[in-house]
Amino acid sequence: MNTMMRFRCVRLMAAIPLLGLLAGCGSGHARYTPSAGEARSSLEAALTAWRDGKTIGEVEAKPAVHVVDSAWQGGQQIDSFQIGDEEDGGDGTKQFVVGLMMKKAKGTQDVRYVVHGRDPVWVYREEDYKRTLNMDNNPVTTSKSKSVPQRPRRSR
Repeated sequence: MNTMMRFRCVRLMAAIPLLGLLAGCGSGHARYTPSAGEARSSLEAALTAWRDGKTIGEVEAKPAVHVVDSAWQGGQQIDSFQIGDEEDGGDGTKQFVVGLMMKKAKGTQDVRYVVHGRDPVWVYREEDYKRTLNMDNNPVTTSKSKSVPQRPRRSR
């Protein structure tokens, strides 16, 4: 009987680390979702850099912030911004509606931003985020610079 008890004890000891691993499996997006404070401060750092005339890309902040915004990249400038309340995107993202006062346009534009990741934190304009997720069906963007010829699509 002593041997049987020892066998059960060994099985239990072997199972405990596996239970610990399984407990972490349900977190899904949690480890890639910024906290509410991180998401808001990262978005604010990105928009402040844009307002201050910095170039798009990586914004100096802690944690590092990478920005993808086609309007900013296209040369548009903002005069001011107003960040609205946080919304949970449900897919591991935080989302904010931001009122942007553009320098050359009259009135305020409401733009949704998607924030995700942790060190670095990524800040996307919603259209750019959707375009990134749907890379097979991206609309061709026009540029004032010389155009790049498109590869022909393979038929399936």
